[in-house]
Amino acid sequence: MKKDRTSNPLGIEVPEAALASRKILLQLAAIVTIGLTAWIWFGIFSAQNVEDTLYVLDVGQGDSQLVILEGEGGGPPVKILIDGGKDRMVLTALDEALGSSNNKYLDIVIMTHTDLDHMGGLVEVATRYDIGLFISNGREAGSDAYIALQDVLAERDIPSEVLIEGDVVRYGGNTLSILSPDRVLLVNKEVNEASIVLMLKSEDANVLFTGDIGFPAENMLLKKYRDLSADILKVGHHGSKNSSSENFIAAVRPLVSTIGVGKNSYGHPTPRVLDTLDLAGSRVYRTDEDGTIQIPLTDDAVSAEPPQKKGLLASIGSILTGSYKEASMTTVSLHEVRKAEPEFALTPYKECSFKTEGAPRHSPVIFNEVAWMGASSGTTHEWLELRNISGKPVNVSGWQVVNENERLHFTFPQASSLDSQFAVLARSAANDALSLGTKFIFTGSLRNTREGLRLFDNDCMLIDEIPLASSWPAGDNKTKQTMERTSDLSWKTSANPGGTPGR
Repeated sequence: MKKDRTSNPLGIEVPEAALASRKILLQLAAIVTIGLTAWIWFGIFSAQNVEDTLYVLDVGQGDSQLVILEGEGGGPPVKILIDGGKDRMVLTALDEALGSSNNKYLDIVIMTHTDLDHMGGLVEVATRYDIGLFISNGREAGSDAYIALQDVLAERDIPSEVLIEGDVVRYGGNTLSILSPDRVLLVNKEVNEASIVLMLKSEDANVLFTGDIGFPAENMLLKKYRDLSADILKVGHHGSKNSSSENFIAAVRPLVSTIGVGKNSYGHPTPRVLDTLDLAGSRVYRTDEDGTIQIPLTDDAVSAEPPQKKGLLASIGSILTGSYKEASMTTVSLHEVRKAEPEFALTPYKECSFKTEGAPRHSPVIFNEVAWMGASSGTTHEWLELRNISGKPVNVSGWQVVNENERLHFTFPQASSLDSQFAVLARSAANDALSLGTKFIFTGSLRNTREGLRLFDNDCMLIDEIPLASSWPAGDNKTKQTMERTSDLSWKTSANPGGTPGR
């Protein structure tokens, strides 16, 4: 049933005529062609005024989202399910989201990739729901769940299509663009990196769905797309340590971030991801705490009233956050979030290289002391000291210290500031042995010969350097006297072994 990917990217245009009853469309199948031929059969959704809405379904430790788009000309809306969690929990979540309007028909079902916690529940969905079109990235798997899903799709004669980067699904004023995977990521050894990444653009809101992608796919997206901004982000890989980089979140700049997560042993979502989203000013909702998350996508959506019999503090909380939880569903108002004007304090940064050319500024921060030789307690007890010469705090988020072979490449974390005159960076062994008490720990080592150091800001502008040379300009490896900066920016050997880190 899957088609070989041999022609140009496919764009699927959902025609207005496809919004008739399913019974009629079974007789008058709509053939849509842009690059490839795709058969799309649509079912009837009980006629009613339904606004564009995103549901992030609570399916435990897994991912599933339901998008409902308002029907054209008062016709039935279109329902798009993205992933289905790992098991039949998705059936309950769909019933809760759709309520009495659930006629067991989905226009489009999208499987982002073949991990069980994303596609296992689609076996149940395909068995119990009529489906207009099933979309995947075409990457196969050998798991029992994947084989069972393919069997159900074949037995029920559900049309299937393979979509990758560049493909587009359009309906009315809504565009669902496939941003990833490209052909390189599609064969990546990590199946997560081959996840389908979708950008839904509607009249009033953009939503980015990221499957289980990590840093490799995020970096690809950053290189290929100038505009990744979205009002809502479905956080990648449940907020894992290998996803949601600072640069990616800064590019997306989501007002609202949703995380599909349940009880797990992976540490999802990680504190770093939550901190990054917080610095981006993004309101975070997670299914393990908030249940299914309902987000109307239209500016004129009527904000749901908070449940009755709430205490004063809870009512105030609902007003301030624009959300409330009743039973197993939380409703989020984008309008309220926008009005709050969240502060964006995330610093994007480039990846710097020692080979980057430019003259050093020698301001507002300089290298001040370097224990390239280690200490009497051990040769691995290396550290270096920066000095803030500006007389005021300097935000060094995303700044980088790089040595000549780039095995030492330290990036200052988000919200890092040099508030005092001195800051010490050290190897972990040095920090422990010398009781330096620094929070800036680097990996890699400083070589005793043919070495150099460079300090870059977050835009890779060269702030200061110790030029590459066959030997260090000062310091003594035998006595463990460090290398100190002088007032004319030259170097001298410290008066005492061990130097004066941090003072």
